[in-house]
Amino acid sequence: MLQSKWFKIALLFAFIIGCIWYFIIKDYNYRITFTIAQPPGIIFDGLTKWNNGKLSNDKVVTTLEQTPFSKIKQELVIGDSIFKIDWQLKRENDSSTLVIARVSDKEHFFKQNLQVPFYQNTFVKQSISAVENFYKTLIYNRRNYKLSEVISSKIPPKYCAYIALKSKTDDKASVMVKNIPKIMHYIKDNGITLDGDPFTEITKWDIEKDSIEFNFCFPIKKGKTYPETQQVFFKQIKERAALQTTFNGNYKISHMAWYKILHFAEINNINLEKLPMEFFLNDPHAGGNDLEWVAKIYVPIKN
Repeated sequence: MLQSKWFKIALLFAFIIGCIWYFIIKDYNYRITFTIAQPPGIIFDGLTKWNNGKLSNDKVVTTLEQTPFSKIKQELVIGDSIFKIDWQLKRENDSSTLVIARVSDKEHFFKQNLQVPFYQNTFVKQSISAVENFYKTLIYNRRNYKLSEVISSKIPPKYCAYIALKSKTDDKASVMVKNIPKIMHYIKDNGITLDGDPFTEITKWDIEKDSIEFNFCFPIKKGKTYPETQQVFFKQIKERAALQTTFNGNYKISHMAWYKILHFAEINNINLEKLPMEFFLNDPHAGGNDLEWVAKIYVPIKN
């Protein structure tokens, strides 16, 4: 009898602790997980641009907090409801990431805690649908580019004429296109011969603000002194040890390669200077299939 009494007390205590955790401590109503064969950086980038399938002028997703490549908290508007989603990204292995979405109903938190364990209500169905939409977006976007394996390499030494620019990561290609005339007019007016493919040298990368500063460079022969200008400058790019991958796709999303290199470096405990360089082997003005465009992407290794 005494053992039975203590067993019932223990069960009651466990039940009370469970209720306290479920109704007071737990800060979400429903948890959804999936695994995808993409590095955390690409998934994080996708979340920062995710709008649940809506057009950009109908913004339904707002990012509240973020820790690059590992956590991001968002608000999602669905009809008259506001859901909070706490995303967590965890590297599962060399090629896959576990994505955890903890969803809560901002206006009806207690009600959802009562209903969710017993049946799949509208809140649960909408939560699953939203996470599925994001998963499908990742799969769809993956068809727009190809990445080769990451290898050890060296950034090739180049002397170049360049202009300094700023943009969002997605806007880098369009900003380069708009500024090509500035540097090409200078090169042609001064009879300068190009000596290789154009490239970008990232000088600042603010991951949380999704912004970059970069030099848009055109390789030229060294040895001459060129007229000074307020826009076009010159510099020597030194040879440096780096990790490298080959990107195929529209140069607008070439930063997908940055995330793969960073993922590889993390797995292999390689300390990188997170300032990528991109060498563009195709002229986008020539058109053709984006997947046939080639760029060599480097991220330098810290000494």
